[in-house]
Amino acid sequence: MFVALMLAWSLLVVSRVILLNGEERFGIDQWMPQDTVKGRDLLLASLPTIPWLVCASVEKWRNFGSISWLTWFAAAVGGALLAYIAGFVGLVFSITLAPRYRRLPAEKRFDIPFPYSKKILGWAEEFRLIRLQDPDRLARWAMKRLPADLRSGYLDYEGHLFPGHWLVLILMLISLVVYFGLGAFRGTRIGMPTSVPAITYVLILIMVLTWILSVMAFFLDRYRVPLLLPIVLFSTLAGQFPQSDHYFALRDGVAITPVSPAATLASHGRRQPRPSNPNGGVVVVATAGGGIQAAGWTARVLTGLQEQCSEQPSANFAESVAAISAVSGGAVGTLFFMNQYNTSGALPGFHATQGELKTIVEQAESPALSGVAWAIAYLDPGRMLLPYLRTSEEDKIRDRGFVLEQTWSNRGSIHAYLSNWREGVVEGWRPAVIFNATIAETGQPFLMSTSDFDTGQQVPTRQTLTRAYPNSDIPVVTATRLAASFPFVSPASRPLTSKPEYHLVDGGYYDNFGVDSLAAWLNQGLTNLPTGKLPDVLFIQIRSFPTDAFPGAVNKGWFYQSYAPGNALLSVRTTAQLVRDREELALLKEKWAAQERIRMEFATFEFSGHKAPLSWELTQQQKDEIEHQWQTTLTDATKKKDLETVRSFCNPQSRELPASASAPR
Repeated sequence: MFVALMLAWSLLVVSRVILLNGEERFGIDQWMPQDTVKGRDLLLASLPTIPWLVCASVEKWRNFGSISWLTWFAAAVGGALLAYIAGFVGLVFSITLAPRYRRLPAEKRFDIPFPYSKKILGWAEEFRLIRLQDPDRLARWAMKRLPADLRSGYLDYEGHLFPGHWLVLILMLISLVVYFGLGAFRGTRIGMPTSVPAITYVLILIMVLTWILSVMAFFLDRYRVPLLLPIVLFSTLAGQFPQSDHYFALRDGVAITPVSPAATLASHGRRQPRPSNPNGGVVVVATAGGGIQAAGWTARVLTGLQEQCSEQPSANFAESVAAISAVSGGAVGTLFFMNQYNTSGALPGFHATQGELKTIVEQAESPALSGVAWAIAYLDPGRMLLPYLRTSEEDKIRDRGFVLEQTWSNRGSIHAYLSNWREGVVEGWRPAVIFNATIAETGQPFLMSTSDFDTGQQVPTRQTLTRAYPNSDIPVVTATRLAASFPFVSPASRPLTSKPEYHLVDGGYYDNFGVDSLAAWLNQGLTNLPTGKLPDVLFIQIRSFPTDAFPGAVNKGWFYQSYAPGNALLSVRTTAQLVRDREELALLKEKWAAQERIRMEFATFEFSGHKAPLSWELTQQQKDEIEHQWQTTLTDATKKKDLETVRSFCNPQSRELPASASAPR
């Protein structure tokens, strides 16, 4: 609220300075003849913040948190009062610095609320903060030395700076102090939790830009130079420096342990023997993207299945999973679930109490948008404007994507690299994981996995980290961030090397469901296993949004033709991926059921709630809806069939699976 009001009043101040001095600076008619500010002017300038406060208040009322609504609202009012104090202090300092306004005293020119404030303005006008021996000497020098183009609109006929410019300078200084102070506070706590909302950083950046760009525009408009021109030229120049690009670091010289899909399937199958198949059974999971909604739903489904299967003797869902293919937001939920596999305890594997399972969901649902917004306001402007100052590797990789990684890393104490997560995959106590990204320049899928792909093609359709960068490694949080490069929240990044490289973006551009890469991995593993050594397979799909929620047909006018191509492109992306994935899974099942007579079953856990958010922050109501949808899965007769399929498959004593779950959907 403090920053929002400061931004609103900055617009009031700069607009008045332009209107009061426009005739002298630009040679146009004087629209505002008298420099007076009344209480209603402040109120009108503050009006844009009222809808924001009302919406925030309503949302807070509907979603109670650790702070009560009254406490929160009192803090908002306190922020507004603090903004008034900061603005008033700036006004007082500007009056003490500016020349005395001969026609109207300060308390008449600024008819602001609170009578005592007017007395302070009167005292400030009588008090001279800067006492020069000859206060007119500087003014005479300015009138004599400065060309008319430089002083017009800035200095009065005696050579003194107009009072409005003093106010601009003081308030801009206060804004910069707030900007750098808040930035320095958060800069020492990168990746740590904070109570500062993301919108604060956005507003404070807009406020600083308002001051800077207004000052530039007031100066340049006299010469008829559009403000956009120097911005474009300066940005274009900065863009020529490779330091302005976004990077992620590779750790070179790492001995990567080979992990084949066949060995992974065989080892996990042996750990889950089945009466109907001596080679056992394995579970593979494809989890779709969709922002933090997908992160929360993925974590809830995985932990929920672990809870349900643990109720049965000798059943363990987490240890039945041989591979997880994750995309976008689903990769975030997978990250925290996979982090629970470790070597602690008597045996390595997945050891999580009920409380730890709940923590996984909370970690996945916790927002990271505040850190991203901080990086946009404090790290990325320097990259765009002064990239040549970034010389070290650390400076080059510090951006909003890096801050996002640190947030996840600190939240779950996740410091492992992909090579660390290869440990235990062949032994069968940790599943392989595939983080799906997309190469922006070519549209190819780029897979960062703890198991190896071998397509046998000279020009592979799927590029992998181990193939593109042999003996190189990245942290698992980096792989997650690259797979979840949600547009504009996380940047398109390239490896930090000495040669040109491709940029990686969200895996949802190619396949938002994670099915394509997992089906290829599974097919490769089954192909390379000896005849008669194939395990049964349960293919689980986790979808964070309803796939049948198509918009209804409505009548449209001629204007629809202007955006119909873009509408079609956006609409066909998800639908085309879904159709392709269904056909691919159907063909995969047909192939292996016919050749080896193994059981390949399917289960789908789809979030069926409406108005699910496509964002990176969840309200408490939206978190409750995720839990409600999972509880519905446990009770709804239709959805429960998929749950029973998983429970039966993960139970080593089970002989048959429900026939209703036998087809991909």
